[in-house]
Amino acid sequence: MSMVEVIFTTNPGIEDIAADEISAKLGARIIDIRKGLGRVVATVPRDSIELIETLRSIHRARILVSRGKVCAEQQCLNGLKKVVTHPDLTKYITPLTSFAIRAERSGLHEYTSLDIARVAGDAVIELVSKAFSERPPVDLDYPSIIVAVDVINEDVLVSIELGGDLSWHRRGYRIYDHPAALKPTLAYAMLVLSGARDGDVILDPMCGGGTVAIEAAYLFEDSEIICMDKNPRHIRGAKLNAKAAQVYQRIRFIVGDARKLSSYIDEADVVVSNPPYGIRLGSPHEVRRVYRDFLQEAVSVVRKSIALITTEHIVVKEVVSKNRWRIVEDRIVSHGNLHPHIIVASPQQ
Repeated sequence: MSMVEVIFTTNPGIEDIAADEISAKLGARIIDIRKGLGRVVATVPRDSIELIETLRSIHRARILVSRGKVCAEQQCLNGLKKVVTHPDLTKYITPLTSFAIRAERSGLHEYTSLDIARVAGDAVIELVSKAFSERPPVDLDYPSIIVAVDVINEDVLVSIELGGDLSWHRRGYRIYDHPAALKPTLAYAMLVLSGARDGDVILDPMCGGGTVAIEAAYLFEDSEIICMDKNPRHIRGAKLNAKAAQVYQRIRFIVGDARKLSSYIDEADVVVSNPPYGIRLGSPHEVRRVYRDFLQEAVSVVRKSIALITTEHIVVKEVVSKNRWRIVEDRIVSHGNLHPHIIVASPQQ
């Protein structure tokens, strides 16, 4: 079976979850997981490439063309040019196809991402001109082909973007954009980490624009899914998003206060939620009171697990431990410019 080496990007902190999904859905073999950098490299059966767009945990996917090494000094950019100048690029880029370079750099270097893009762009033009006796057109805004050049410390990865400038984590269903919206890839990861199973009652009591509920509806066929928020405007927005995602009929919507959860919900198997961050709202003391009140209610209603993404992880651990629950997962992820924890707690046996 013909195999293709593919670089997948995901949210830093959930690389292992992405790797598991890639392996299970594509029949891929995982080669490398770059923890904290949001990179997973795998060999994928060529027949499975079209299934990549069904993955829920990835941002982008790129067919690897070449790899090499480069040092951090300015003069080493000539070495970068040698890695980029790979004959396989001419399978994708011709004088009839416009292209652009998208460069990313991680580590300490004397050069910038703009320097990398400039050198790589010149290398591609030189390669294609030599192969076809004509220059390929450069289009930075709407290119036909995007060449991604990743420099991670001393490693160089040159690849072709699948899906162009599209990032698969930007789901088309987000009609209503909540001011503190959760990335769908993180929502998917939290559902996986929560241990939720099809048929469970899954609740997001502070659902905002409904991302967790919608991702749960995609993931589980037979679960009851509840999207609750005390702000009627957010519930109206979540309904719009659910309709756009074509899962509106799968979700129950409630206008309600998470601090009085037992007034609205008798029982749930799993809570998965993105509560407000004190650092974003400017009132950490008030947010911590909300957390304490909500968690006191949640532990009396939830049977299996509570999964939260939050910067208030100390408060969460304190409250659940006082109620004789145990922390089964605690990991740091990137979310915008913040580094919140995903905390998963379950009752002690």
